[in-house]
Amino acid sequence: MTAASAQQRTDRFDVDPEPVPFTVRASQRVHGGLALGAALVAVGFAASASTSPTGVLRWIAAAAFAVLALVCARALTVGDMLVADDVGIRLRIGNEWIGTRWEDIDQVTVLKRRHLLDDGRIAVHLHDPGPVLGAMPSSTRKTTDANRRLTGSSLAIPFGLTARPSNGEVVQALHMLADARCPVREQL
Repeated sequence: MTAASAQQRTDRFDVDPEPVPFTVRASQRVHGGLALGAALVAVGFAASASTSPTGVLRWIAAAAFAVLALVCARALTVGDMLVADDVGIRLRIGNEWIGTRWEDIDQVTVLKRRHLLDDGRIAVHLHDPGPVLGAMPSSTRKTTDANRRLTGSSLAIPFGLTARPSNGEVVQALHMLADARCPVREQL
């Protein structure tokens, strides 16, 4: 008998490990590359601008690319867009967080990415969306209304090229977290 085999075994394998939270975050690489590229193009247009009539157009183009660079740089500071854990789902729309418990969700539908340039989507359908949507500021409600017109659900988050899920198996990860409290379906 060796010393290693004489030690008491304390290794245990948990049958039901604690679920790991699922997140969707903005892609730092994509937004960083776009911010840098737009800033360089803005500097190029500004450097070649003059006071001639075509120079004014170059200043306008420089300003537009500078705004694009700022928007992309702001996306670098944004954290999670969606967080799902064993309690429920929280989505960030604009600067507002909207959270709901799994029991209040009618269903979650996931549209998977079909190819590299295609975005997938996670849509949360509530039993009664009135109280949640009614408590939001008007600017956020405009975004959720546009979401509803485009995707069929007021609470929807894209993932794909510009936003990365923490787990590639989105349906399976959300199904494990929902734990039979609401259905998680893949949209075909």
